[in-house]
Amino acid sequence: MLLNLFRDKLRARGSRGIIGLMRLFDIMDDDGSKTLSLQEFTKTCRDFKMGVSEENVPVLFNKFDTNRDQTLSVEEFLKTVRGELTFGRVAVLSRAFDSLDPENLGRISI
Repeated sequence: MLLNLFRDKLRARGSRGIIGLMRLFDIMDDDGSKTLSLQEFTKTCRDFKMGVSEENVPVLFNKFDTNRDQTLSVEEFLKTVRGELTFGRVAVLSRAFDSLDPENLGRISI
């Protein structure tokens, strides 16, 4: 429920695409460490009026911190915000990959 609230607030701010989410992460990263501490995440939730109570911020933070290192990497942030790939998204990605791999090698090169 907390995660859905956070996602809805992000969408309301216009942070739907990956570029918007990356910019948001950079804004939240006060110390430039390319990770978010609980303190930075708490400040963001408060400043952006995310609707998450002070006592629930650590709970939400822990949902993002999938490797349990007490920081959020951009990968953890993006994966958690975006959620699991739906069947439709997987199908689109598969078609895109297939178009880049016409010889069916199972890999693509730059």
